[in-house]
Amino acid sequence: MARYRAVVTTQMTTEYLNRLQQICDVKLSGWLVKDGWILNEDEAVEVFRNAEILVVGYDVVTKRVLDACPNLKLIACTRGNPVNIDRAAASARRIPIINTPGRNANSVAEFLLGALIGLIRRIPLSFYQIRGGRYLGPPSDDIYRVPQRDDIVWGLSMNQDDNPFKTYEGYELFHRTFGMIGYGAVGRRLSRFLKAMDMRVVIYDPYLPREAAEAEGVEMLSLDELLRTSDFVSLHCKVTDETKGMIGEREFSLMKPTAVFINTARGIIVQQKALMEALEQRKIGGAVLDVFWEEPLPANHPLLKMDNVVFTPHIAGSSADVTIHHSIMIVEDVERFINGEPLHYLFNKEIQ
Repeated sequence: MARYRAVVTTQMTTEYLNRLQQICDVKLSGWLVKDGWILNEDEAVEVFRNAEILVVGYDVVTKRVLDACPNLKLIACTRGNPVNIDRAAASARRIPIINTPGRNANSVAEFLLGALIGLIRRIPLSFYQIRGGRYLGPPSDDIYRVPQRDDIVWGLSMNQDDNPFKTYEGYELFHRTFGMIGYGAVGRRLSRFLKAMDMRVVIYDPYLPREAAEAEGVEMLSLDELLRTSDFVSLHCKVTDETKGMIGEREFSLMKPTAVFINTARGIIVQQKALMEALEQRKIGGAVLDVFWEEPLPANHPLLKMDNVVFTPHIAGSSADVTIHHSIMIVEDVERFINGEPLHYLFNKEIQ
């Protein structure tokens, strides 16, 4: 049997790339040969032209690209939501699209929990204050020659009107309520961590059957109930016409003044001006943000001056283990396709 011609443009582990090369004639391009190289439409037309199988990450696979690939039989995308692929055009030609749902669920869940604890315990803020010179003693001639004392507490040895022990006093997650808007792979993983910390987990997901939520041990609420009830409100929904801009001034007005808003999903789900006003006017307690309305963040963005926010450059899903997860999922499903077996991760199920 003739071997399939495959083009791979996304990060893969050596083990699973070798496994793919054992069953396909593989051409390497894009990110796999140069970090950060995402094929544009013109490049994709040229690179993919003779392919029968595509294994892509963020490269665009538009109708024009598909039309230039007459022999294409399978598209594999190492993303949970392959929005860079024209699903309708692929389905019209009955080309299966396979994706990797949940590949970064653990990465995002762990990151979110760490960033949240960092905010409420004021860890990043206190770190940069000390590094900037605040709360430090005079230089020492010998940092290793110190008196031997059994008990020493940094903040209690300083001016009581301004000491770190009180200035950076935070609060615990224990027995507080965590609300999730959307309950997919990340939410399910995160809920295990939260429940292990004796937190109450509530969700709003109109597409999840109530019995499924009950089986997970989480409570289903309306969106308004969740906003009013939760100490932490976290977004876990996809970008759709329904979710774009769904969190705005009204939603922030329903939240507790002490509540923390968390977004590791996408910036477009939140109305930017409404969130800025909620934070600036202290209508909510703070925010953890890993995604924004424009990336990179503009150098004059008001977030950069806020002390009630922890923000990061869209790295929640960027653990090295994610590449391992998606390599396994993609290569094993490509093997199933070649062997004529049912696909585990078929995205465009309408072609069945």
